[in-house]
Amino acid sequence: MPLSLPQDRPLGPGEALHPVRIPGSKSVTNRALLLAALAPGQSRLGGGLEAEDTQWMRQALRGLGFPLTEAAGTWHLQGGSRPRAEAPLWLGASGTTLRFLLPWLALCAPGPVRLEGDPRLFERPLGPLLEPLQALGARWTPDATGAWLQPVAEPPHSLDLLVDARLSSQFLSGLALGAAALPGDSRLTWKAAASASYLELTTQWLRRFGCQAHLDAGQWLIPGGALACRELELPGDWSGAAAFLAAAAVTGRTLRAGPLDPEDAQGDRAMADILAAAGCQVTWVAPQTLEVSGPLRRGLDADLTDCPDLGPVLAALAALAPGPSELRGLHTLPLKECDRLDASAELVRWLGGQAEVIGDHTLRITPGTPSAPRAPFNPRNDHRMAFAAAVGALRWGGDLLDPHCVAKTFPDFWEVWQGMLG
Repeated sequence: MPLSLPQDRPLGPGEALHPVRIPGSKSVTNRALLLAALAPGQSRLGGGLEAEDTQWMRQALRGLGFPLTEAAGTWHLQGGSRPRAEAPLWLGASGTTLRFLLPWLALCAPGPVRLEGDPRLFERPLGPLLEPLQALGARWTPDATGAWLQPVAEPPHSLDLLVDARLSSQFLSGLALGAAALPGDSRLTWKAAASASYLELTTQWLRRFGCQAHLDAGQWLIPGGALACRELELPGDWSGAAAFLAAAAVTGRTLRAGPLDPEDAQGDRAMADILAAAGCQVTWVAPQTLEVSGPLRRGLDADLTDCPDLGPVLAALAALAPGPSELRGLHTLPLKECDRLDASAELVRWLGGQAEVIGDHTLRITPGTPSAPRAPFNPRNDHRMAFAAAVGALRWGGDLLDPHCVAKTFPDFWEVWQGMLG
């Protein structure tokens, strides 16, 4: 059944949105889980994201022989051994799980590994990640329901690879995480990388697990044999926060959200700067609490090359802005869980605006008023499109098909959204 999306109610004098506690980051959680498996000893992780994508990562690590216990929101994982798969690993639709595990398994697993998941997972690009691994001797045999991975005959001492990362920075991040499990010092090089801010995020978390990786323009140096177990609290997710921060811009109210790390390497931290540039008041009122006050005073003008996941929410926000907007750097959106560039343009039109797609990288948006009645919006089984529809509906209402797709990264999104609106 479609979900009737909540509209904003009339604003009382000085009335604020209810504060929001932001869940953990999928990007950070899956990096930290894998690093805990690579690092010898027992690691403790608090504040990790409870969602489908991180469930598939935890399930896969257990299937590879790593003891992982969960209690009171804290995970304990015993790491440091070679991954051994006794049965197929189901990865759902989690691109980070597949792209982070694959290099490590190709380099270190002692025998074949069967990987399965949703069909869309294996339709997304993998070639630039597989090519350097196959050059080392790994073999990848896809079929109708997944693929067989035959690892290299013996784990290499180190890596020295040129990587094509134009389609996804996750190819580089996966190889860097796998390289950290090797005994020698590795080097990765590239000419261009999509969403390069995520390389900073991977570097940040390698260092938090003891590997003092050094990231430079077009080069990554990853010391081998340096990982160590850790006890860490994982930060809130800037990607998950984006829709809530956008709600303050749409409604003209004030919202406080946290925990968010102002020094976080997540590229989606740019959301705060984008809102400030469009006229919102953005202030840190506590070390990890961000306050945003609307309304939006002008259209958006943003380059999202390093934070493309913000694209759908910002497209919805632009459809409600007081003037035209331009969002650039969107060339990776067609390769996500759905074609997010096309879906974002469709969402703008559903909200009554005009959307012009220029090449494969720019979206120009002119606000308008939707016609009535409207068919329910289809998020195409993509959590970020559902988040964006929630933002757009704050002004115009509407129905949403498949509201449960938010479970991929934010299972209780609708409850938290309603709570914010009071």
